[in-house]
Amino acid sequence: DIKAEGASAPVGFQEIKCHMIFDVKMENFRRKARLVAGGHMTETPATLTYASVVSRESVRIALTIAALNDLQVKAGDILNAYLTAPVSERIWCR
Repeated sequence: DIKAEGASAPVGFQEIKCHMIFDVKMENFRRKARLVAGGHMTETPATLTYASVVSRESVRIALTIAALNDLQVKAGDILNAYLTAPVSERIWCR
Protein backbone atom coordinates (compact mmCIF):
# COMPACT_ATOMS: atom_id res chain seq x y z
CA ASP A 1 0.00 0.00 0.00
CA ILE A 2 1.50 3.35 -1.04
CA LYS A 3 0.75 6.33 1.19
CA ALA A 4 0.84 10.01 0.29
CA GLU A 5 3.92 12.10 1.09
CA GLY A 6 3.98 13.06 4.78
CA ALA A 7 1.50 10.34 5.84
CA SER A 8 2.31 8.54 9.07
CA ALA A 9 2.79 4.80 9.52
CA PRO A 10 -0.29 2.66 10.16
CA VAL A 11 -1.17 1.83 13.77
CA GLY A 12 1.03 -0.92 15.19
CA PHE A 13 3.93 -0.38 12.76
CA GLN A 14 7.39 1.01 13.54
CA GLU A 15 8.46 3.55 10.92
CA ILE A 16 11.96 3.35 9.42
CA LYS A 17 13.31 5.83 6.88
CA CYS A 18 14.74 4.33 3.68
CA HIS A 19 16.91 5.70 0.91
CA MET A 20 18.42 4.49 -2.37
CA ILE A 21 22.14 4.08 -2.98
CA PHE A 22 23.35 4.14 -6.58
CA ASP A 23 26.81 2.95 -7.65
CA VAL A 24 28.72 2.44 -10.90
CA LYS A 25 31.40 -0.27 -11.05
CA MET A 26 34.04 1.03 -13.46
CA GLU A 27 35.85 -2.27 -14.20
CA ASN A 28 32.94 -3.59 -16.30
CA PHE A 29 30.69 -0.53 -16.16
CA ARG A 30 27.85 -2.07 -14.19
CA ARG A 31 25.21 0.08 -12.57
CA LYS A 32 23.94 -1.03 -9.18
CA ALA A 33 21.18 0.24 -6.93
CA ARG A 34 20.01 -0.89 -3.52
CA LEU A 35 17.40 0.15 -1.01
CA VAL A 36 18.89 0.82 2.43
CA ALA A 37 16.71 0.97 5.52
CA GLY A 38 17.89 3.50 8.09
CA GLY A 39 18.07 0.97 10.91
CA HIS A 40 20.68 3.15 12.59
CA MET A 41 17.81 5.47 13.52
CA THR A 42 16.24 2.87 15.85
CA GLU A 43 17.14 2.23 19.47
CA THR A 44 20.08 -0.10 20.15
CA PRO A 45 18.75 -3.49 21.27
CA ALA A 46 19.67 -4.83 24.71
CA THR A 47 21.40 -7.82 23.08
CA LEU A 48 23.67 -5.93 20.70
CA THR A 49 24.46 -7.82 17.50
CA TYR A 50 28.10 -7.78 16.44
CA ALA A 51 29.43 -9.15 13.15
CA SER A 52 33.17 -9.61 13.34
CA VAL A 53 35.53 -9.65 10.40
CA VAL A 54 38.41 -12.10 10.22
CA SER A 55 41.89 -10.59 10.08
CA ARG A 56 44.34 -11.23 7.25
CA GLU A 57 46.78 -12.85 9.68
CA SER A 58 44.15 -15.34 10.89
CA VAL A 59 43.40 -16.40 7.32
CA ARG A 60 47.11 -16.84 6.54
CA ILE A 61 47.63 -18.94 9.69
CA ALA A 62 44.62 -21.13 8.88
CA LEU A 63 45.83 -21.66 5.29
CA THR A 64 49.36 -22.45 6.50
CA ILE A 65 48.05 -25.07 8.96
CA ALA A 66 45.90 -26.58 6.21
CA ALA A 67 48.86 -26.73 3.79
CA LEU A 68 51.19 -28.29 6.39
CA ASN A 69 48.62 -30.97 7.24
CA ASP A 70 47.53 -31.58 3.63
CA LEU A 71 43.94 -30.52 4.40
CA GLN A 72 41.35 -29.34 1.90
CA VAL A 73 40.16 -25.75 2.25
CA LYS A 74 36.65 -24.76 1.25
CA ALA A 75 35.35 -21.20 1.17
CA GLY A 76 31.94 -19.63 1.05
CA ASP A 77 30.53 -16.16 0.77
CA ILE A 78 27.18 -15.24 2.27
CA LEU A 79 25.91 -12.10 0.58
CA ASN A 80 22.31 -11.97 1.75
CA ALA A 81 22.49 -13.44 5.23
CA TYR A 82 19.80 -11.21 6.72
CA LEU A 83 17.70 -10.71 3.61
CA THR A 84 15.16 -13.36 4.57
CA ALA A 85 15.66 -13.39 8.33
CA PRO A 86 12.42 -13.55 10.34
CA VAL A 87 11.26 -10.25 11.83
CA SER A 88 8.97 -10.12 14.84
CA GLU A 89 8.24 -6.38 14.62
CA ARG A 90 5.87 -4.77 12.15
CA ILE A 91 7.97 -2.38 10.04
CA TRP A 92 6.82 0.45 7.76
CA CYS A 93 9.46 1.85 5.36
CA ARG A 94 9.14 5.51 4.46
